[in-house]
Amino acid sequence: MTDRNTISRYHFCFIVVLVISIITLTLAFLNTEKVWAQFTVIPIKVGEHPQNVEYNPINGNMYVSNFYTGDISVIDSNTNKVIHTIQVNGSPNVLEYNPSNGNMYAGNLDQILVIDSNTNKVIHAIDAGDSPQFLKYNPSNGNIYIGNLGEVLTVDSNTNKVIHTLHIPHGPTFLEYNPSNGNMYVVSDPNSDTDTDVNGKVLVIDNATNKLTHTIGVGKSPSFVEYNPSNGNMYVSNSGSGDISVIDSNTNKVIHTIQVGNGSNASPDALKYNPSNGNMYGTFDSDSDGNGSIFVIDNSTNKVIRTIDGGENMQNLAYSASNGNMYGTSISNSDGSGKVFVIDSDTDKVLQIVDVGDNPVDIKYNPSNGNTYVVNENSDNVSLITTTTTTTTTKTKTNSTS
Repeated sequence: MTDRNTISRYHFCFIVVLVISIITLTLAFLNTEKVWAQFTVIPIKVGEHPQNVEYNPINGNMYVSNFYTGDISVIDSNTNKVIHTIQVNGSPNVLEYNPSNGNMYAGNLDQILVIDSNTNKVIHAIDAGDSPQFLKYNPSNGNIYIGNLGEVLTVDSNTNKVIHTLHIPHGPTFLEYNPSNGNMYVVSDPNSDTDTDVNGKVLVIDNATNKLTHTIGVGKSPSFVEYNPSNGNMYVSNSGSGDISVIDSNTNKVIHTIQVGNGSNASPDALKYNPSNGNMYGTFDSDSDGNGSIFVIDNSTNKVIRTIDGGENMQNLAYSASNGNMYGTSISNSDGSGKVFVIDSDTDKVLQIVDVGDNPVDIKYNPSNGNTYVVNENSDNVSLITTTTTTTTTKTKTNSTS
C-alpha cells in the first residue's frame, strides 16, 4: 500500500521533471529580437534657392524662405506638402517665430515682415536697416532683436515698432539669447569687414535697458554662440583660432578655451547642445585636407571627449527629440551634394549617412511629427528625414539534452 508521503514524492518528482523539460525546450530555441532604425529621405519641392526653415507651434507647420522666387513656402506637418506660398516681393532669408504674439517674422531686403499664423498673410513690414541677417526672440522682455550690417534693433512685439537701436562695430555676425541671465549676446568680428587678423568680441545687451553692459574678448573670427543649460554657460566657436570660448553667465568672463582638432588647422563652426547626454556638439573642418568632423565637449570638464569622423565641409547640427540623436549636414567639395550624418547620443557613433539635396544650408526638427527637415539651397527643395523602426525576431536552435 502506497502512503500519502510516497504519492507526494511522486508528484514532486513529476513537477521537477516537467519544469526541467520546459526549460530545456525553451533553451533549445532562443528567440533574439533586434530593433533597427532606418532613416528615409523624402524631397519636398519649394521655391528657388531656399535659405531657412522654421517651425510654427501655433499651426504646427514648417516655413521655408525662398531667396530667388521671393516667397515663403508653408509645409503642412501632417501631409508634408506645401499648402501656402506667401509672396513677399523680395529676397526672404532668416525666419524667427515670436511666442509673444504667435506670428512668424521674416527678413526681406531692408525689412522684417510679420506673417499672421492664422491667415499666413503679411500684416506688418518693419524697416530694419541695411540687409538684416539675424533674428532672435528674447523671452525675458518679449521683444524681437534684429541684426543688420552694423546695428542691433529691438522691436516691440505688441506694436511691431523699433524701440531701440544699438550700433555694433564689425557686426553683428551672430545673435543668441542667454536664459541664465535673460540677456542677448552679440558677436562682433573685426575680421568680417576689415583685412585684419585680430580676436573678436562678444557684446552683452541688457534685457531691461537694451544697452551694452559687457564686452568679452574671445578668439579669432567668432562665428557661432550656443547656450548650455547643463552648466548655464555660453559657448563661442572661433573659426579663426580653432577653439571654443566658454563664457560664465554670472561674470561674463571667459573661463575656458577649448582647442578642437589640431588647433589652428581646425575651423569650428556650428554648435548644438544635446539634451540626451548634456554635452555640447560642434562641427569643424580641417584647413589641411578639408575633411570635417563632429566633436563632443563634456559639460562638466569642458574637454573634448570624442571626435567623430564626418564628411567634407561639416555645417549645421540639429537634435531630434523623437529619437534622441544628433544630425549633422555635410557638403561635398567636388559637386556640392549634401549628406546628413545621424549620430547616436549614447555611443556617439554614426548610425547612418543619408543623401540629401545640393548645398544643405539649414536643418531643423519638427516637434509636430518628430521628423527632421533639411533645406537644400541648390536643389530648390527640402529633404524630409523620417525614422522607421523595424523589429526582427531570430529563432536560434541550440544543443540540448533532456
